[in-house]
Amino acid sequence: MRKRTLLLKMAAVLFSLSFIIQAQAGENVQPLVSTQWVQDQLATISDQDQTKIRLIEVSKKYDQGHIPGALQMKWGSETFDPTTDHMVLSLDQIERIMGNLNAPPSAHIVLYDGEDKVHYVARVYWTLKYWNYPNVSIMDGGKSKWQKENRPMSTEKPQVAAQRFEVSYPPNTAVRAMYSPDIINALATGESVILDTRPEGFFTGETYSLDKWVRSGHITGAVNVPTLSAMKEDKTYKDVVTLKAIYESAAITPDKKIITYCDTGVLGAHAWFVLHELLGYQNVKLYDGSMREYANRFDTPMQPGIVGGKFPKTPIQQLEEKIK
Repeated sequence: MRKRTLLLKMAAVLFSLSFIIQAQAGENVQPLVSTQWVQDQLATISDQDQTKIRLIEVSKKYDQGHIPGALQMKWGSETFDPTTDHMVLSLDQIERIMGNLNAPPSAHIVLYDGEDKVHYVARVYWTLKYWNYPNVSIMDGGKSKWQKENRPMSTEKPQVAAQRFEVSYPPNTAVRAMYSPDIINALATGESVILDTRPEGFFTGETYSLDKWVRSGHITGAVNVPTLSAMKEDKTYKDVVTLKAIYESAAITPDKKIITYCDTGVLGAHAWFVLHELLGYQNVKLYDGSMREYANRFDTPMQPGIVGGKFPKTPIQQLEEKIK
């Protein structure tokens, strides 16, 4: 009798554990969510007192109309630190910005693009992952897709109570490459593929922006796959099979260590998102310093590396001018 009772208790425990595991598996946060998924969550999103889901529009056009319940993260002033070439937000900055949105690390953060700039929202996604936000998604297609589907829009700005909370430190350096040691090691050993994610003209040196960097071209030995080739015409992501084919045709395969870069770490973040989050490549890092740092040095190998124009002002010099 006791043996039977014990077996029944064990069975009950196993059933409970199984149910918990299944429930947790069903709640796995995906890197991409659909417009329909967001609409299905509008009742929760519009509740200003909850912190289960925070829907955030990344743009400067929020006031022109946004998804009901969505909050705004202003592109530029709230996504970068202007005092550094890398521009990644500091611990104090990320805590302040996310605190103003009452978006703690425990929340499911859903980002969407408000300006037809899919790489903008990917950069914010990467920044949140760098600062240990575990549950982050991007709404596929952004605001333009939402509007084309005649889904509800609003100009009312939700009033959430700003909170102060701690973001986990240290940051997740596994997603970030630095000039030293990562780029130097890749150049010296060839152990990592350096992936230039910009349009071909920037890679060849035919196009570059003198207000950001002084030398044109690409990191010597880099491979060029323009990251926006991952997108369909409607600004949604291509399917996984197609994405894999795009990168594998350039010998960008899952078994390799990959470092992505661009001009300022935005297109590079988009490529990191595609490779690491959508395709499941494990060893992918973003060199967020990118050309803004690399091409403004004169001890770094570049091809063709042509010097032109005046040396651009540093971010700190630009900031000092604004203060004056």
